[in-house]
Amino acid sequence: MVALIVRLLAVYLFVVGVAVPVQFLLTQFYDPTLAGAGATVWMILDPLMVVAMVVVLLVAIARKRQLGSGSEDQTITRDYLETNVILYYSVALLIALLSNWFGFQFVDPANDNPLVWILIDVTVPLLTVSTAIRMWRRTL
Repeated sequence: MVALIVRLLAVYLFVVGVAVPVQFLLTQFYDPTLAGAGATVWMILDPLMVVAMVVVLLVAIARKRQLGSGSEDQTITRDYLETNVILYYSVALLIALLSNWFGFQFVDPANDNPLVWILIDVTVPLLTVSTAIRMWRRTL
């Protein structure tokens, strides 16, 4: 049962990780000013991205705990470095995502930062897809 939930979450992360860059690129063609349908799609995708980033963060925390429960060896390995970069970058990215999302969705006039959206929309897919692949492989 746990393996099924992990796989469903992996599929969710993968779908969000594909949808975000597709929307990010296609918006330039059908609604570059975000005055119409583009803004509506982002209003749907943004909370999905928040949920995806929370899942990424929880997986990263679990991975960090698992890594820390091993040997007392203090050497910096690839796994140690990868785990810590993903964990701390996920925390920073989630904070930036929440701040920009609140400024876009809930504040009038909107005070979100377009440059931060570019950072978010480019890196969320990297984290979600890589985490999805890692989760999928662990359940095989």
